[in-house]
Amino acid sequence: MDYIQRKLQNSPTITAITCKDGLVIFTEKTLGHIKKNFENRSNMVFLNKINLLAGTGLSQDFQRIIERAKVDSSAYREKFSSILTGKILAARISSLVHLQTRYWHIRPLCCSIFLASMSINMPKLFIITHNGYFFNCFSGSLGEKSEMFRATIEKLLEGSVKCRKSIEKMYKLYKNAKKNFNFNYLEIACFSQDNLPFKIPISCNILLEANRKAEFD
Repeated sequence: MDYIQRKLQNSPTITAITCKDGLVIFTEKTLGHIKKNFENRSNMVFLNKINLLAGTGLSQDFQRIIERAKVDSSAYREKFSSILTGKILAARISSLVHLQTRYWHIRPLCCSIFLASMSINMPKLFIITHNGYFFNCFSGSLGEKSEMFRATIEKLLEGSVKCRKSIEKMYKLYKNAKKNFNFNYLEIACFSQDNLPFKIPISCNILLEANRKAEFD
């Protein structure tokens, strides 16, 4: 478990903020090496239009959780004719992580996760920890320098910022906190009054605008 904690503390930073008009998720892509070709692995996955997973830690462990979540979602829809969301989905994912942590003959999963889920047109955020616990929260940060990010989030929440403003503020923090920062490695997904479903990460134009403002500040 000590190895897992150290690995998570040095993994790509993921951040989530509940704003006045919605919810914003920030993740960094992971640089992988597959078949002697470098590729950027996304740490943000859309299970469907109302469920999003953002994870940090070992990519293969995150992928295993994603596959299990997809299987559970499909089975739930076939049985109950509705989409698996929120607390129920978070509980099922955390049970998988907990089983891997409980038994000594199985390697624990080195992964911590944010689950963003829509419920009655309202975004809900859950954290699923590496030891198999989950809880509902408003905001948070996981991974490298997460304490610094959490402190900044608390200040933002005092002013109850909107999604667009939080993107500008958090972009500037990523740029200042990370060496050799490249905005192409940053992914942002947003649920707001202007962008109801979780479809795809936000437009690159918004990142370019945030980059310009960060350079002038």
